[in-house]
Amino acid sequence: MDGENCFAYKNGKCNALSVKKCDCEGCSFFKTRKQIQEGQWRVFRKINSLDPALKKNIMDLYYGGNMSLLEVRR
Repeated sequence: MDGENCFAYKNGKCNALSVKKCDCEGCSFFKTRKQIQEGQWRVFRKINSLDPALKKNIMDLYYGGNMSLLEVRR
């Protein structure tokens, strides 16, 4: 398996770690782009389930207030 399937593999190297050669099979950071996207959807669904004031605080703090990220994407 090569690093090209990993979300962090760009321009021939790993952008998550400071390594020259990707060791995907042994890497604890290895995730496909699809796995990253699914994880983000779970996070946004969880944030959406929170109290409106808390939801706004989280979105302001971590996502620059971009509430449109919480819109359903599936």
